[in-house]
Amino acid sequence: MKKITTIYEKDIYPEKKTVKNTEYSDRVTGKAIVLDNENKIALIGNKQNEFLQLPGGGIDLSEDVREGVIRECLEEIGCTVIILDEVGCIDDYRSRDKKHCINYCYIVKVLGIKGNPKYTKRELEIGMYTKWVTLEEALDIFKKQKKELETGRIAFYNTGFNIVRDLLFLENAEVTNKIYEQRNFFVT
Repeated sequence: MKKITTIYEKDIYPEKKTVKNTEYSDRVTGKAIVLDNENKIALIGNKQNEFLQLPGGGIDLSEDVREGVIRECLEEIGCTVIILDEVGCIDDYRSRDKKHCINYCYIVKVLGIKGNPKYTKRELEIGMYTKWVTLEEALDIFKKQKKELETGRIAFYNTGFNIVRDLLFLENAEVTNKIYEQRNFFVT
């Protein structure tokens, strides 16, 4: 898969001092740009803050990344999906958590009708939800969120990384026309 970039803590939080010689543990994640039959994109959020992100999450050790993306889409947005294309890979180094996140992103398409998410107890407690938006709306949302990050209005450490990562995934897919090509793939 194509490497898009590497994000470091100083890229997200320039005022933080980076601790040298940090030992990071790897965390593989799979993210998805999910297209429904109306060519809208799924974003997930929760009631604790107003920030949205692409569906996806940690990949189990016994799982292939593609299998994990399909599982995450079923769990988080209640949709069975098919993978259409690769977007790319972004890794990031989260010094506070000592995590090296290796994030893979795919364009996927909803198969059949949208179902009900299978939220964990914790996800139910924080009010997790799905919002379907156009590509243009998704890009606008992430650009606004990035501006809030740049002005210091985001208090959630990992949210800053997630905003920058997901905006880069959307922009990379858009620039390479991958989303536009796939939007018409299964139109009925």
